[in-house]
Amino acid sequence: MKHLLLITFISGSLLLGCKDSSESVGDMPAIESISFVGLPDENVTFDPRNSLITVRMPAVLEGGLKPVLKMTPGAQPVGLMSDGRVDISAFCRGSQNEPTYLRVANRTKTAAYRLNIIATGPLAAQDVYEETTFSRQSTMLKLSLPVQNQYNYVHLTRIVFENEDGSEPVVITADGATLAGCSSQPNRLSVELYSPIQQVLKPGRYKIQIGNIKFPQRLIVVD
Repeated sequence: MKHLLLITFISGSLLLGCKDSSESVGDMPAIESISFVGLPDENVTFDPRNSLITVRMPAVLEGGLKPVLKMTPGAQPVGLMSDGRVDISAFCRGSQNEPTYLRVANRTKTAAYRLNIIATGPLAAQDVYEETTFSRQSTMLKLSLPVQNQYNYVHLTRIVFENEDGSEPVVITADGATLAGCSSQPNRLSVELYSPIQQVLKPGRYKIQIGNIKFPQRLIVVD
């Protein structure tokens, strides 16, 4: 899998919806302007005085949240994923109250900007049909399900697998723990279930419901 770092130094004149900042203090690194790949400039508000970046997200952002930065000389972004995406793992632990930061650093100092991400709707399944095959010879079931409004993540503690043969549904619950998180791919929900899941799920074709979200994808269980 090829990775490309999409942090680009560009003229502030291209960032019509973003403000330039000349408020750097001494040798402190700073972001001067910011946009995001695939987002209109009007979806981004930059408040350098309060180190705050507000992003209004579409339901689906292909490629994830990738910043395009103009920074003070010598500054570099730190903490991004290998393909240049912002790490949204804080959203996937079931708590939107945990701040997400975009950081830049030079040789001696680091500056942090809080990301205020505003989703346009609730977390929901994408209307995309896919099948995942699970062999009962395995002790781990892994699902990667397409979603929209991934940045409006909620605590998911219940999964229902409904066999299309009409047999009793299989219900998986967690006492306080979240059962689904962010996938390594953007716009996807990841589920990993371990033994004895291979004993609980019988061969068949299953509908999938996580929390209140019913997915169009199907799970195929085989011996």
